[in-house]
Amino acid sequence: MNTETPWLPSDIDESFAPLSHFDITTTDDMPMAVTPRGGGREVGRSCYQLDTQYGTYLIDCGFSQGGDDKFPDLRGLSPDDVDSVFLTHAHIDHSGGLPVLENRGLLDDDAKIFATEPTIQIAQTLLQDSLKLHLRETADGAAEQQFTEADVESVFRRFSAIEYTTDTDTEPLTVRDLIPETDEVEPLTLQVGNAAHLLGSAWFAFESHGHRVVFSGDIGGRAKQLPDIDVPPQADHLFIESTYGATHSHRSLSDAGTELFELLGGAIRNGEPVLIPTFAAGRAQTLLLMFNDRGHALPGEIGVDYQLVVDGMAQDITDHYHDYVTDNMYYDTGVVNRATETGMTTPFLPGGITTPRTDRERRRIFERFSPARGEQVPIILAPSGMLSGGNSPRYLGELIARYDDGHVVPTGYQANGTLGNALQNAKKSGTEKATRLVDTNPFDNDWPASDRISWVETDDGTKTRMTVPTCWLHSLSGLSAHAAQNGLLSFARDISPETITLIHGPAYAQEGFGAHLMDNVESSEQLSRARLLTPIPIERDPDIDAATLSEDVTSSSGEIRTQIDDLHDTVTALSEEIADTRNDGLSEAEVRAIVRDMIN
Repeated sequence: MNTETPWLPSDIDESFAPLSHFDITTTDDMPMAVTPRGGGREVGRSCYQLDTQYGTYLIDCGFSQGGDDKFPDLRGLSPDDVDSVFLTHAHIDHSGGLPVLENRGLLDDDAKIFATEPTIQIAQTLLQDSLKLHLRETADGAAEQQFTEADVESVFRRFSAIEYTTDTDTEPLTVRDLIPETDEVEPLTLQVGNAAHLLGSAWFAFESHGHRVVFSGDIGGRAKQLPDIDVPPQADHLFIESTYGATHSHRSLSDAGTELFELLGGAIRNGEPVLIPTFAAGRAQTLLLMFNDRGHALPGEIGVDYQLVVDGMAQDITDHYHDYVTDNMYYDTGVVNRATETGMTTPFLPGGITTPRTDRERRRIFERFSPARGEQVPIILAPSGMLSGGNSPRYLGELIARYDDGHVVPTGYQANGTLGNALQNAKKSGTEKATRLVDTNPFDNDWPASDRISWVETDDGTKTRMTVPTCWLHSLSGLSAHAAQNGLLSFARDISPETITLIHGPAYAQEGFGAHLMDNVESSEQLSRARLLTPIPIERDPDIDAATLSEDVTSSSGEIRTQIDDLHDTVTALSEEIADTRNDGLSEAEVRAIVRDMIN
């Protein structure tokens, strides 16, 4: 049996066709079927195939920053199968797999990738950076190269801008108009609304033959610079994200800001450097807006007592954010009014910041810093937010090698398999330090001499062994751009679906959240968790083969939540044990044997 996907045959290959295997055929009575190809029970590689009688479409095609399965499972798709892709937003876990579609020839010659204009701009920047990382990771042949620069450029040529349709005077978009080459009888229509998660983010509502399905994308509603979430239409079926489904509500942004600036003030006074790993798109701009509003409260003077460093893609994405500050389609009216009335069109760039572009400029950050005199204390905002790529792990290596004391402040979700997640788990377990192998490199020819950092030769090439004091770690909650349980429930109630499918979330969050939805969305008759390569028919009274939560299960939701919490703690501890055995250099077979002993 396939232990990863026990609901699928153990011998499936590239020709496996989900619709045929599950005997599903789209008709006028069942006009759509949705097959998750990633992002079902995980945060990463989001990809959902929407089939009609006349076409095959994808909603998102992302990349996973943690774990072994980096890209969507595209088995069963043949060359030219995909008629178009609809991209909810630019984050790489939703867009990073687009070049793979191109590389494998799965997109029809005339296929477009539809997204809002800001999403297209931001996605292009993120995909260019993703290409650099991918080429570096595959340069030594340890991992197979999945796409090339030419594939990324081809993706860019396919982008086609669409706007939100929630204005009362705007008619739904018809796929026939969007894709003139599609079958002329394709009745599929599309509504697009602001999801308030990221600049240009969207939810999608597809309708055919009187049946409607909504894909939430990532739901936000927390960033004060973005408009409120557009109210979605009612629908028969809802695919809803569940990243923070187990969290009733987030703490306020104001409280999170107060905690952050208290920590920064202490670090400046004590001469201790601070690394804030951040997502380049969305989180970085929220933080920069905070510095613009609160920076005056920090002790000393920027450029003298401390350096505010904004690195990598955070600079480029911020430029895209500034392109739209006078457009109230994408920004809160307060931001637009401020920009138009005062002429301040760069609200995300505090004065006096440092924006290094080269490794030489990055080394100068440490050359200027004098811990003894407390001068030029670095406060560094750098992607990636999970310490899994970009310059943030490079900065981490430099800090732990150079200085006795410092701070690392993760500001968002840390996916399983990432360095950020490993450090969080180590601190939760009470470990004083965490040692991990990281695929990263220094800003100079070698790391500074330190027993905290060294090079290690592995079967996958040369890695950096880092030992990070867990007392450096200060996870900051309250900055997430994802809605918590209360916001997700409000979105679901607006839609009043008969059937709900949970996507984009860890198992522990989905179980508790599913029970909560069944208890509080009166229209809902059936709820399931998405299964990889398992189609879900869009019809009245569907028979869903995908881990349905029954009334018996949801009626005892309190007991389930307790069991889930216990199970999550166990899994977290088990994950730590597995990570430690891998770091000890054991083979994959030896690791699997240890896991079997642990769970038997």
